[in-house]
Amino acid sequence: MRKLVLTVSAVARGELSCAAIGVILTDSQGKALAQLGKTLGRASQEVAEYKSILEGLKLASQHQPQELVVFVDSHQVANQILGVVLPREPVLQHLNRQTQEALRQFPRWRVGYVDEEVCRPARRLAEQALHEERQAERERVALRQEILALLDRLSLDELRRAAGLLQTLQMSKG
Repeated sequence: MRKLVLTVSAVARGELSCAAIGVILTDSQGKALAQLGKTLGRASQEVAEYKSILEGLKLASQHQPQELVVFVDSHQVANQILGVVLPREPVLQHLNRQTQEALRQFPRWRVGYVDEEVCRPARRLAEQALHEERQAERERVALRQEILALLDRLSLDELRRAAGLLQTLQMSKG
């Protein structure tokens, strides 16, 4: 591939809360080659932005483009990558170095800040990943409560058998 376009975005609810990333890799004609929506756990918005770029660079490297254009919706992160401003926090300095190293594998690259509208599809992937994680967690909590209610009604012998079954299930998991 000659030229690829990487569009990234990140979502973090609150300063150090659940965060997710969205990544879309397209060819120069706009045809989607790969996309990713993934949760990160707890992270700040800037950390999540850097991680979205790093994940996108991993995807792009698999296609070995001659040129890579990276679109980000964080003016601050774009300026940090371009060396206009330096990140202050050690974690951001580390992520910036990792990003610089990852970008060196591409013969030509550009990083540009774009309006949020351009990154909206990537942002939707991040928001969808967060939504799916929240739904899975709600389902997990509901199932746990249901199981606890069922366990409360079992006799001692039934509880022993249930414990054995759970241990067998846990061991088979690996």
